[in-house]
Amino acid sequence: MDKKDGLLRIDVLSIGLFGLAVGAITLGLVQMGIIPHTDDLAISIICLIFGGIVQIVAGIADIRYHDQLGGTALTMYGFYWTTNFTVKILGLVEGFHWDNILFLPLVLIYAMFSAVMIYLTGHKSFVLMLLHIFITGVFIMDIFIKLNSPLEFYAGVDHVIIGSIAFYHAMVTLVNKYTGKAGRLLGKPPFHFKGNN
Repeated sequence: MDKKDGLLRIDVLSIGLFGLAVGAITLGLVQMGIIPHTDDLAISIICLIFGGIVQIVAGIADIRYHDQLGGTALTMYGFYWTTNFTVKILGLVEGFHWDNILFLPLVLIYAMFSAVMIYLTGHKSFVLMLLHIFITGVFIMDIFIKLNSPLEFYAGVDHVIIGSIAFYHAMVTLVNKYTGKAGRLLGKPPFHFKGNN
């Protein structure tokens, strides 16, 4: 823990990435057919809490610590998961049905946002950049899914990879915070320039 601006600072990115790991792996296993759709309500609640709320809370804390990149990424992805799974829960509980095309603008914007995040996180670490490459990939696949292409299984594989990378980054960050010896396991930033922290 660091003290900055009078605040006791913990590494909230690892909390947000842990939430992403739980949500993404759960969703991925559903998309791959390993977890049955009969559990959709429970799955949606897990994804809402871990993929959505955990990331939003971590992102707000990161903003409070004046980390614009981490705070923006965590809150925006958290709001995506929260929106997506609130809509899904309403559909399951209340019987509402929305057309896939309704979600196309949301997915398009997030695909572009994630593509920019590849470049930005490339100034932080290789693993964080790799995570955003796979996130961008899953949003691009989701664009085609919304247009009725049968890519659900492949999106599931991508989600499991995203969750695994997020979990790896979260654990390495925690170990590094306490030992100071694991930071190199995240890889050097590919776009490193003078002035990077």
